[in-house]
Amino acid sequence: MTQIRNIIIAIALLTGLTSQALAASTSGTTNVSVRVPEFIVLHYYSNITLNFDTPTAEAIDEGSNDVDADWSGSTSGNGLDANSLMDASLELDGTKTSIKLNNVWSVRGFSKSGNARIEVTVPSNKLQNGSSEITMSNVKVSDDANSGSSITTKLNGISKNRATTGNIEMDLDFSKTTRSGSHTGGQYTIKATTI
Repeated sequence: MTQIRNIIIAIALLTGLTSQALAASTSGTTNVSVRVPEFIVLHYYSNITLNFDTPTAEAIDEGSNDVDADWSGSTSGNGLDANSLMDASLELDGTKTSIKLNNVWSVRGFSKSGNARIEVTVPSNKLQNGSSEITMSNVKVSDDANSGSSITTKLNGISKNRATTGNIEMDLDFSKTTRSGSHTGGQYTIKATTI
Protein backbone atom coordinates (compact mmCIF):
# COMPACT_ATOMS: atom_id res chain seq x y z
CA MET A 1 0.00 0.00 0.00
CA THR A 2 2.85 2.28 0.85
CA GLN A 3 4.39 1.41 -2.43
CA ILE A 4 1.20 2.36 -4.34
CA ARG A 5 0.97 5.59 -2.37
CA ASN A 6 4.63 6.42 -3.29
CA ILE A 7 3.89 5.71 -6.96
CA ILE A 8 0.84 8.03 -6.86
CA ILE A 9 2.90 10.80 -5.20
CA ALA A 10 5.67 10.31 -7.78
CA ILE A 11 3.14 10.55 -10.64
CA ALA A 12 1.63 13.70 -9.07
CA LEU A 13 5.07 15.29 -8.75
CA LEU A 14 6.00 14.42 -12.34
CA THR A 15 2.69 15.78 -13.61
CA GLY A 16 3.22 19.03 -11.71
CA LEU A 17 6.75 19.46 -12.98
CA THR A 18 5.69 18.73 -16.56
CA SER A 19 2.87 21.32 -16.53
CA GLN A 20 5.22 23.94 -15.08
CA ALA A 21 7.83 23.23 -17.78
CA LEU A 22 5.19 23.67 -20.51
CA ALA A 23 3.96 26.98 -19.03
CA ALA A 24 7.37 28.67 -18.85
CA SER A 25 7.91 31.39 -21.48
CA THR A 26 10.01 34.45 -22.18
CA SER A 27 10.10 37.20 -24.86
CA GLY A 28 12.42 39.79 -26.35
CA THR A 29 11.77 42.92 -28.46
CA THR A 30 13.88 43.71 -31.53
CA ASN A 31 14.16 47.26 -32.86
CA VAL A 32 14.14 47.31 -36.68
CA SER A 33 15.62 50.15 -38.74
CA VAL A 34 16.21 50.49 -42.48
CA ARG A 35 18.86 52.66 -44.12
CA VAL A 36 17.55 54.01 -47.42
CA PRO A 37 20.32 55.19 -49.78
CA GLU A 38 20.22 58.51 -51.59
CA PHE A 39 19.12 57.61 -55.08
CA ILE A 40 17.89 59.65 -58.04
CA VAL A 41 16.57 58.81 -61.51
CA LEU A 42 16.30 61.48 -64.24
CA HIS A 43 14.18 60.78 -67.32
CA TYR A 44 14.77 63.06 -70.34
CA TYR A 45 14.71 63.20 -74.14
CA SER A 46 18.10 63.18 -75.86
CA ASN A 47 16.62 64.75 -79.02
CA ILE A 48 13.72 67.17 -79.45
CA THR A 49 12.57 68.63 -82.76
CA LEU A 50 10.23 71.61 -82.70
CA ASN A 51 7.90 71.50 -85.69
CA PHE A 52 6.29 74.91 -86.19
CA ASP A 53 3.00 74.98 -88.02
CA THR A 54 3.09 76.57 -91.46
CA PRO A 55 1.90 80.16 -91.56
CA THR A 56 -0.41 81.09 -94.40
CA ALA A 57 1.25 82.63 -97.45
CA GLU A 58 0.21 86.24 -97.93
CA ALA A 59 0.20 88.87 -100.63
CA ILE A 60 0.07 92.32 -99.01
CA ASP A 61 -1.11 95.21 -101.19
CA GLU A 62 1.00 98.23 -100.20
CA GLY A 63 -1.22 100.67 -102.13
CA SER A 64 -0.05 102.58 -105.22
CA ASN A 65 3.23 104.19 -106.23
CA ASP A 66 4.45 106.58 -108.92
CA VAL A 67 7.72 105.64 -110.62
CA ASP A 68 9.54 107.95 -113.04
CA ALA A 69 11.06 106.28 -116.11
CA ASP A 70 13.33 107.67 -118.87
CA TRP A 71 13.61 106.48 -122.50
CA SER A 72 16.66 104.37 -121.77
CA GLY A 73 14.74 102.26 -119.23
CA SER A 74 16.10 103.74 -116.00
CA THR A 75 13.56 104.36 -113.27
CA SER A 76 13.50 106.40 -110.09
CA GLY A 77 11.02 107.18 -107.36
CA ASN A 78 9.89 105.78 -104.06
CA GLY A 79 9.89 101.99 -103.71
CA LEU A 80 8.95 99.77 -100.82
CA ASP A 81 10.51 101.00 -97.57
CA ALA A 82 11.11 98.44 -94.81
CA ASN A 83 9.98 101.00 -92.22
CA SER A 84 6.58 101.46 -93.82
CA LEU A 85 5.67 97.89 -94.78
CA MET A 86 2.27 96.76 -93.57
CA ASP A 87 2.12 93.87 -91.09
CA ALA A 88 1.69 90.26 -92.14
CA SER A 89 -0.05 87.69 -89.96
CA LEU A 90 3.38 86.28 -88.93
CA GLU A 91 5.75 88.96 -87.64
CA LEU A 92 9.03 87.99 -85.95
CA ASP A 93 11.14 91.09 -86.67
CA GLY A 94 13.17 91.93 -83.58
CA THR A 95 11.00 89.75 -81.37
CA LYS A 96 11.49 86.49 -79.55
CA THR A 97 9.05 83.62 -79.48
CA SER A 98 8.57 82.04 -76.06
CA ILE A 99 8.29 78.23 -76.11
CA LYS A 100 7.24 75.86 -73.32
CA LEU A 101 8.16 72.20 -73.84
CA ASN A 102 5.68 70.41 -71.59
CA ASN A 103 6.60 67.19 -69.76
CA VAL A 104 10.08 66.72 -71.25
CA TRP A 105 11.80 65.55 -68.03
CA SER A 106 10.86 63.75 -64.84
CA VAL A 107 12.66 62.83 -61.64
CA ARG A 108 12.16 60.31 -58.83
CA GLY A 109 14.18 58.83 -55.99
CA PHE A 110 15.18 59.30 -52.33
CA SER A 111 17.03 62.15 -50.65
CA LYS A 112 17.52 63.40 -47.09
CA SER A 113 14.96 66.17 -47.59
CA GLY A 114 12.71 64.30 -50.04
CA ASN A 115 13.60 66.96 -52.63
CA ALA A 116 15.96 67.40 -55.56
CA ARG A 117 17.59 70.37 -57.23
CA ILE A 118 17.00 70.53 -61.00
CA GLU A 119 19.31 72.78 -63.03
CA VAL A 120 19.52 73.61 -66.72
CA THR A 121 22.58 74.88 -68.57
CA VAL A 122 23.02 75.69 -72.26
CA PRO A 123 26.23 74.35 -73.84
CA SER A 124 25.14 75.63 -77.26
CA ASN A 125 22.46 78.25 -77.86
CA LYS A 126 22.82 78.47 -81.67
CA LEU A 127 20.78 76.41 -84.13
CA GLN A 128 22.00 76.76 -87.70
CA ASN A 129 21.16 75.87 -91.27
CA GLY A 130 24.08 77.26 -93.25
CA SER A 131 24.15 81.00 -92.55
CA SER A 132 20.58 80.94 -91.23
CA GLU A 133 20.47 81.02 -87.42
CA ILE A 134 18.02 80.67 -84.51
CA THR A 135 19.21 81.63 -81.03
CA MET A 136 17.94 80.08 -77.79
CA SER A 137 17.91 82.28 -74.68
CA ASN A 138 16.33 82.53 -71.22
CA VAL A 139 16.25 78.72 -70.89
CA LYS A 140 14.55 77.58 -67.66
CA VAL A 141 13.28 74.42 -65.99
CA SER A 142 9.82 74.41 -64.41
CA ASP A 143 7.55 72.01 -62.54
CA ASP A 144 4.34 74.09 -62.72
CA ALA A 145 5.09 75.44 -59.21
CA ASN A 146 8.63 76.84 -59.74
CA SER A 147 10.54 78.14 -62.73
CA GLY A 148 14.16 79.20 -63.19
CA SER A 149 17.62 78.10 -64.21
CA SER A 150 17.63 76.07 -60.95
CA ILE A 151 14.59 74.90 -58.97
CA THR A 152 13.86 72.66 -55.99
CA THR A 153 11.22 69.99 -56.60
CA LYS A 154 9.79 66.98 -54.77
CA LEU A 155 11.11 63.48 -55.53
CA ASN A 156 7.99 61.63 -54.27
CA GLY A 157 9.88 58.34 -53.86
CA ILE A 158 11.04 55.79 -56.40
CA SER A 159 7.73 54.69 -57.97
CA LYS A 160 7.44 55.57 -61.65
CA ASN A 161 3.80 56.58 -61.31
CA ARG A 162 4.70 59.17 -58.63
CA ALA A 163 7.62 60.81 -60.47
CA THR A 164 7.68 64.60 -60.65
CA THR A 165 7.33 65.72 -64.27
CA GLY A 166 8.61 69.05 -65.55
CA ASN A 167 9.02 71.41 -68.46
CA ILE A 168 11.63 73.42 -70.33
CA GLU A 169 10.93 77.05 -71.20
CA MET A 170 12.96 79.13 -73.66
CA ASP A 171 12.91 82.10 -76.01
CA LEU A 172 13.75 81.61 -79.69
CA ASP A 173 15.10 84.54 -81.70
CA PHE A 174 14.35 84.31 -85.44
CA SER A 175 15.85 87.71 -86.37
CA LYS A 176 18.80 86.04 -88.17
CA THR A 177 16.77 83.19 -89.67
CA THR A 178 16.79 83.28 -93.48
CA ARG A 179 16.11 79.67 -94.51
CA SER A 180 13.40 77.10 -94.05
CA GLY A 181 14.28 73.55 -93.07
CA SER A 182 16.05 71.99 -90.13
CA HIS A 183 18.25 74.19 -87.93
CA THR A 184 20.48 72.09 -85.67
CA GLY A 185 23.18 72.47 -83.02
CA GLY A 186 21.29 73.81 -80.02
CA GLN A 187 21.71 71.99 -76.71
CA TYR A 188 20.51 72.24 -73.13
CA THR A 189 21.63 70.01 -70.24
CA ILE A 190 19.46 69.05 -67.26
CA LYS A 191 21.14 68.08 -63.99
CA ALA A 192 19.26 66.48 -61.07
CA THR A 193 20.87 66.40 -57.60
CA THR A 194 19.58 65.00 -54.31
CA ILE A 195 19.46 67.57 -51.49
